[in-house]
Formats: sequence, C-alpha cells, structure tokens
Amino acid sequence: MNFTTMAADRVMQDLVDCLLAEHFFGTEPLNLTVPAAGQPFTGLNAEQRLWEWRNEPQGSIFVALRPGITQQWEKVPGTPVLGRQNEQLTELSPEAFMTQVLAGMTERYQDNEKGFALFLDVLRTSVRQTELSMAHKVDSERLLEKSNADFFLTMEQWASLRDRPYHPLAKAKQGLDDVEYQQYQAEFARPVALNWVAIDRTLLQCGDGVTDLAQHNPAEYVLPFALQTGLQHEMQQRGIADSHIALPVHPWQFEHVLDAQLSVAFAKGDCHRLDFTDGDFFATSSLRSMTPCFNSADYLKLPMAIYSLGASRYLPAVKMINGGLSEKLLRQGLDKDETLQEKLHLCDETKWWAFMPPDATLFDEAPRHLSAMVRGYPPALLEDPDTRLVPMAALGTPLPGSNQHFFDDWMAYRQLPANTASVMTLFRELCHSFFEINLRMFRIGMLGEIHGQNAVLVWKAGYAQGLLLRDHDSLRIFVPWLERNGLADPAYRLKKGHTNTLYHERPEDLLFWLQTLGIQVNFRAIIDTLAQVYALPATALWTAMGEVLNELIDTIDFDTEARAMIKNQLFEAPHWPQKLLLTPMIERAGGPGSMPFGKGQVVNPFHRLNNEA
Repeated sequence: MNFTTMAADRVMQDLVDCLLAEHFFGTEPLNLTVPAAGQPFTGLNAEQRLWEWRNEPQGSIFVALRPGITQQWEKVPGTPVLGRQNEQLTELSPEAFMTQVLAGMTERYQDNEKGFALFLDVLRTSVRQTELSMAHKVDSERLLEKSNADFFLTMEQWASLRDRPYHPLAKAKQGLDDVEYQQYQAEFARPVALNWVAIDRTLLQCGDGVTDLAQHNPAEYVLPFALQTGLQHEMQQRGIADSHIALPVHPWQFEHVLDAQLSVAFAKGDCHRLDFTDGDFFATSSLRSMTPCFNSADYLKLPMAIYSLGASRYLPAVKMINGGLSEKLLRQGLDKDETLQEKLHLCDETKWWAFMPPDATLFDEAPRHLSAMVRGYPPALLEDPDTRLVPMAALGTPLPGSNQHFFDDWMAYRQLPANTASVMTLFRELCHSFFEINLRMFRIGMLGEIHGQNAVLVWKAGYAQGLLLRDHDSLRIFVPWLERNGLADPAYRLKKGHTNTLYHERPEDLLFWLQTLGIQVNFRAIIDTLAQVYALPATALWTAMGEVLNELIDTIDFDTEARAMIKNQLFEAPHWPQKLLLTPMIERAGGPGSMPFGKGQVVNPFHRLNNEA
C-alpha cells in the first residue's frame, strides 16, 4: 500500500472539487469535450467529460470530470490530473497542479505572492501529514465490546483520520513537525503528558461553573486524587500553593508558544512553569481536546497555537464566555420542546480558567494562549452499558486499507442481515434522529455547530437515541424566533467592526448552517463513505435523506410560512449556499483571525439525483 500516492490522490480529489465548486476558474462554462480516441484519458464512460484548462505559456491541464450531486462537475475519483507542455503529458502532484493554477491567476490576485506561497506551503503540509495519518493506529476491532470510554476514544481517533471532509488542507497542522504530528494527532493513539503552569489566582477569569477557586480548579477534575497530591506538593514546595492555581498546558504550547507570548508574565512571577507532568492523556479528534487520564466524564480543551484550516487554535476567554451564554440558551431551549428534552444532550462547558492580566482586554492576543476548559460529558451517557458515543465524523471517514464501518457492528448488534436493505434502514434512522433534533432547534431559532466532529451520535441499545453537542461557542441564532418562543438574545460579546457568524438577519441565513455543515459536510461524508464501503449508489442515500427531511418538515410544528420557506430552500430553489473554503484563504494571505470564511452558491443536490449536468 503506497501511502504517498494515496495521500496525494485524496488531497487532489478534494482540491479539484473544491476549486470547481467555488468557481475558482470563473463562472463561464468549462471547456469540456466528449471522451474520444487519442485524448489523454481512456476508459471514461458516456456521462464523463474531459476538461482542458489552458494557461499559456505554461500549457494546459487536463482533468476527467463527471456530473456531481453537490456540485455540477467533480473529478472522476482515481484519475490523475495531467499537465501538457510542448506536447508532453505529465501527471501533476497537488503542489505542481496548484503552482500552475496560481501562475495563471496573477491578474486576478494582484500582489498576492504571499497568499500564494502560504497556500502552497499548507498544501504541501496537508499531503505530507495525510500520508502520515494513513499509517494510523486505530484499533477498530470488536468495537462494541470496548468500554464506553475506550469506544469513544477509538471513534475519536477514527474521526481524526480525515478531519474536515472535502477540505484539501484539513489535515495540515502547521507548526507540527513529523515527530510532533505523530505524537499529538489522535489517530496515532499515543499518550500525551501535559505540562502545568501556576497562575496568580487574582489574574484568572473563570466560567460560571467555577464558583470557588479553592475547590474548582482544573486538577480537581482531570487528575485522580493521588496525582492531585503530587501537583499540590510541588506548589507547596515553591511557596505558591495559596496564591496560584495550576492550569494544564499542552506540551507543544509549553515549548513553542508561552515564552514568545507571555515572557513578561513569567518574569514577574505571575506565572510559573511547574515540573509536574504525571498522567497519560490522549488527543481526541480536535487535537487540543484531551481525554482524562483516569475514568472520568471530564475532558480538557486547551489552546494550541498551531494553524489548522487557516486559523490559530487559541482559546480566548471571550469564546468561552460566548459558549457559556450559548449553553444557557440551549438549556432554556430544551424546556420549549419535549423531544429535545429527551434526545438533545449537552456537554457542560461552564468550567474554564483564563489568564487575564488587569491591563488586558477580551480581544488581546497573548492571554488567549494560556487557558483551559473542562468539558463535562453527561456522566449517564458514559456510564450506561447500553450507550455509546459516536462522533459523526467517524461515520463519514473511510478507514485506510479497510472496508470496515461502524454500521457493520450496528447491523450485527441488531441481528440485521449484512445487506443493502439493512444499511438503508440504519441510514434512515440516523437521518431521522439528526434532522428531527436540528429542525426542532431551528424552529425555536438556533442551530449548533453540526459538522461531524462537534455533533456526536448518542447510540443506545442499537438505535440512534439522540445527539450530543459540544463546542457551544458557535451556536447560531435568529433572535426573532428565539423571542417568539420566550427566549432572549444571549447578548454575545463581539468585537466591534468584525463580522460574526452567530447572529442572523433572516431564518434562511440560519438554515445555511444546516445546509452546509449539516448536509454538505457531515451527511455528504457519511453518504459517500457508505456508498464506497457497501457499494451503494449515492443517489439512493440522498433520496432517502430527502424523504426523511420532507416527512419531518411536514410533522414538526412549524408555522405555514416557515414550513414553506424550508421546503423552498431545501428542495425547490435551483441553488444552495456553500461555505467557501479555499478562495478566502488565498485572499486573506494567511492573516490573523478565525477560520477564513465566505459564502457562495452551488447546485441544489436534490435536483441532481437524476445526474443531469
């Protein structure tokens, strides 16, 4: 198995598809020809086309395309991208392809050499780190025989293998060398020893769940008593046990970031590096979120200033404040819908600690690099022997070198025959659970961050019981619908003059997140993976999902106007919105901030199920 080739193929597929979906090559019709003898590709079928992109004097690029469901044309999987110069054809790597493409875009992106160089660097990193991840250590055997916590960790490792589906740069974790990548990425299943920093307790800002610093400090939640004693002993020896609170720090952050960002605080004695490093923690699918080192429902989220998806992964107090406001709103929302009370589960993200010197603001750079959140999972879900937590990204990630999928274990548990009909049965049940919860949330004016890493399937006794949400700082809202349901604007803390993606002016704008993160990312990945593993037509899965959505929209208590709007946006409109990925990254040239963001349009996938281009 050639991991180098596999990694390049995967990145190239996502790269070409993403550029086409974002109309990177312009809005004019593509230069397509019907396959014929003597052309660069052989073996294409009648519906597939040869696309030639001319870029003189560099020559031409040839790509085999087929009609897509979520976009008009997509690259034929498994086919190379070819470059032709001086009548010579060569197979292009992702980097060579993108170098040639960007060379033809200098007029459109004038004076953006920095953006081009940064993009190519991230692309190079993505291919390399994708290759490393192919040699994963995900122990996927006998999944349902594992304990709840071990099962959850295994599925987190599985989910990490692909990261954000369809994003060609998703696996790039800039700042990590090969050794660090394999040490800290979840799929390698290696224990991580955290460092600790003691911070003057008067310089800490805390979440609402921290009511007494003496009792509510991170060690109380994430270390067993014996290790707490060891940490406390060092604090006492240093004479800071009464004046400082110890926060865990990711070892990469400890080594690479603290001195650069907070050297003055350490020099003044506001912060002290500790020697204590006991306890084996493991990364989850989000890399800087860690499992506990003993049997506990309390997990950790830490800042880690690597660059991923075009953004630095720091952990500012303002994000956690907004997350607390969102969590409060979510819990109030549960009271508005009996089904949500039963089926929507929430992590407790109110316990957090952030270094906040008196002269700092919520939006300053340095303090956001020294903080910690304890994310409490509902203990009942981790203790119930019939329940398992499945990050939905694991359902949309093929296991390299294997045709295994969690549906195998699910069918066996239910004693269903391992056939197409059973896969369709489970998929419909999954759709019903996910979309019922999200449409009910939408009805009261909110939607969570429902891509596959933050949306966790609650699987109970062989059925999709519900959904667990985490990372509440990205709850999206439409205030008029909140208010008509007796809920109030949470009054998020936002930086003046900066765009935000939390508030929305129209319900259609809120629905954007269901269409993009929920369907185009999360469920599209599940559909494509099931189609690949079980040799199913993707159109059958899309059709089933559409039928479930239609049924739910009809049966959930929407008013007439809202129901008509949802049906129009999902099924009748010729286009769907899409979340732009690559164009904003190139345009921003790697500047600071959160994940680069833009909106575009693609075809309505439900109009594409007859495969007409």
